[in-house]
Amino acid sequence: MYDISVVILNYKMRALVESCLASLYKDIATSGLRVAVVVVDNNSEDGLLEWIAEKFPTATTIQTGSNPGFGTSVNKGLTAIKARYYFILNPDTLFTEENTLRRLYDYMESHPCIGMCAPQLLNGDGTVQYSVNRFPDVAVQLIRRSPLSRRPKFAKKIDNFLMKDMDRSIDQPVDWAQGSAQFVRAEAYDEVGGFDERFWMYFEDTDLCRRFWKAGWPVYFVPSISLVHYHGRGSAKLPGIIKPLLKNKLARQHLLSWANYFWKWRADIFSSPL
Repeated sequence: MYDISVVILNYKMRALVESCLASLYKDIATSGLRVAVVVVDNNSEDGLLEWIAEKFPTATTIQTGSNPGFGTSVNKGLTAIKARYYFILNPDTLFTEENTLRRLYDYMESHPCIGMCAPQLLNGDGTVQYSVNRFPDVAVQLIRRSPLSRRPKFAKKIDNFLMKDMDRSIDQPVDWAQGSAQFVRAEAYDEVGGFDERFWMYFEDTDLCRRFWKAGWPVYFVPSISLVHYHGRGSAKLPGIIKPLLKNKLARQHLLSWANYFWKWRADIFSSPL
């Protein structure tokens, strides 16, 4: 069995995947661990899988033949190879520190009750991304898309969701971590059942972390370990609510997943908070 299986999903992001893999394999070389790399491609038709076969022949590649969504695709990668830990990783990330995988692995080995940990994600200029958040309430996502976000009362609500008040110098439990970089204990993943494939894209990471907590597997933020993440926020390229719904497919999907998430968790959210 492998120590870690790193799963990366590609959908027409070949250049980013190439950079990510180059930095990942450099990190693997010094890890001292048995690491598998799985790249799932959603019918990108960009020549990536052929490039991987030439450059990194030990990697496992999976061609879905369609675009079934983030959670469904990543689940295929997670079930392809058995490992002690799974590292769900976005293609727009880079390993910039030494022994990142080793340190994530050692952290989880030292904390056997933790189900998932998340490194600090940094922008390309080294500034902090708010990649771990509190569970959202019904309004916060709508507020973020509206002019209300500029009013102090509502801006404070968004800051609370983004956990801007947290001390980012210490390890600590968080409600949820973005699916850009989730280091997951396989035992916990097997128990909760992976991503809910009813979410095509967005909120599947929030949902997974909520299920981890509900099953007794805490989610932790580990800021002493970091990755660079070139976060695109494709659903937020148009401001407001009405215009994105009309012109931005990802924005429509984001709001649909928002509705699905709150419907699924309505009993917990509206009766007894976690």
